[in-house]
Amino acid sequence: MRGRSFKTQSDIDRHIEKGFGQGSQELYVPWLRVQDVPSHGRSRKVQGAKVDRIHHLLSDLEYWYLLIAEFSPEVLDIREQYPLLPVSTVQSIAHALNIRYPVYLGTKVPYVMTTDFLLTILEPDGSTRLAARTLKYTESLKSGKGLERTLEKFEIERAYWSGRGVDWNIVTEKDLPTTLIQNLDWLRKAATLQRHLQQRPLTESFLEELARVREYQWPIDRVLRQIAGALFIPYTDAKAMFMHLVWHKHIVLDLTAERFSMKSTLPAIKVVWPSKNHDHELKVG
Repeated sequence: MRGRSFKTQSDIDRHIEKGFGQGSQELYVPWLRVQDVPSHGRSRKVQGAKVDRIHHLLSDLEYWYLLIAEFSPEVLDIREQYPLLPVSTVQSIAHALNIRYPVYLGTKVPYVMTTDFLLTILEPDGSTRLAARTLKYTESLKSGKGLERTLEKFEIERAYWSGRGVDWNIVTEKDLPTTLIQNLDWLRKAATLQRHLQQRPLTESFLEELARVREYQWPIDRVLRQIAGALFIPYTDAKAMFMHLVWHKHIVLDLTAERFSMKSTLPAIKVVWPSKNHDHELKVG
């Protein structure tokens, strides 16, 4: 699909009318798409594991942050490449801060600034709040050419969200534990199970078998082969169920402790049994 370019105000107005940068959940349309931004080789389109739509991610760092957001039970909605609109308001903020407002290259058309992620967060009392996050590699925040301009844009962004009562912050790769990211990337492949594996009795039987064989200190693949035999299902199904149940926190383990694979020894885990009315927990190991 061909990317868009903005050379006139009419171009911007037309895309706002088309719904870019608007909506929520599966109806949200990112302001920027992968094809709209010059690629540095790390852009990607990713089918959402939490929100049923394609996410447009412009760097590895954005993908890593998506993993964290999708895995968090407190995150209800994820909107990437979120536009700061209306532009006139953002221009006024820049003017008040005595900062030159950006324009599209080769034009005098005011640029539509974006925030990398706008999250909807569930609070303990059941209410929700928004959190805006800008992602930057630490390398791009080192002293040098362009840093002053980057910080100016941050100040505009901070003031925009502050005026809306929205928590805004900068996230770098140092805020995202490498081992956790590696494990989530591995587990995410099984975030959605095939329908025949989604039956509640099968899930309960799987967790019962897992609790029973945990004491043997076996590698994960041996544990899963044992479970597969007991339940008369293929090993590949047992593997998918294990990864799915970890992703959805029915099997809880420390994902920051080590990078897991099927050859890893099954660590201390906590099994959270699904129930019709509530979950009850059984600590194992």
